[in-house]
Amino acid sequence: MLSTLNDEEWRLARLERLGLKEDPFKLSADPRYLYLGPEHLAVYRQAQGVISRRRGLALITGEMGMGKSSLARRLYDVYASEPSVDICYIHTAAFKSAMDAARQISVALGIPTQRSLQRQMESLERMMADTFTRRRNVIILLDDAQLMVPEALEVLHRLYNFDYDAKVAQVLAFGQREMAAVFETNKAVNARVFVRLALPPLTLSSALQMVLFRLQVAGRSEPFIDDDAFELLYEHSQGVPREIIRLCALATDYLLETDGSTINLDVVREVTKS
Repeated sequence: MLSTLNDEEWRLARLERLGLKEDPFKLSADPRYLYLGPEHLAVYRQAQGVISRRRGLALITGEMGMGKSSLARRLYDVYASEPSVDICYIHTAAFKSAMDAARQISVALGIPTQRSLQRQMESLERMMADTFTRRRNVIILLDDAQLMVPEALEVLHRLYNFDYDAKVAQVLAFGQREMAAVFETNKAVNARVFVRLALPPLTLSSALQMVLFRLQVAGRSEPFIDDDAFELLYEHSQGVPREIIRLCALATDYLLETDGSTINLDVVREVTKS
């Protein structure tokens, strides 16, 4: 334990030498470091529109590392404090059956579990109807939704069979490209999809703004990465946010070990040569 603490103290001291109060390139989710560039902000705004206008079902796709989970958590954080909203976030929607989906969604919304799918759905539907009557909005965020089995979609089908003038539940499913194929197995549910959104790779400009934003949050406003070095780093990342952050983290670690002060072309070549 003492050795670990000393290592952490050493690292913080070295970061301070670089004008940083903390590590700006941690891969763990920290809402303070969430940067929504123009590409991702557009998707975020459309997702908010689905919720506020009660549009029902939305599919948001993106490859690994593109920021789907960060976007889902941001939506959860924003709406969890709304007094007229009941919201749940299921971080891994790997539903193995319709019953599994009904139970997990119910538990996340504070509904007791039942022994049969029929009773579970009846409990869930009663909660939905009561919520709608009280003019509340139900938001269900499903992350990694490409992992669910097609049978689980029957739960969504039943949720959207309510005959009201607006959707009772707003379901936003986040997943990799394969998620679309899962929804296509159920024509009734697939036809209910209001909008299909895709998170694209960041442009060079957006990637740079994301890195500068993280550096400012961590306490540094002076230049930290040479232009040529960042262009090479961006090229290797292919615009994937998680990969950009990972490469920046490797380059920063290299500086800490070598007494460097800025990330230059040689540093980026070193951390990307493998």
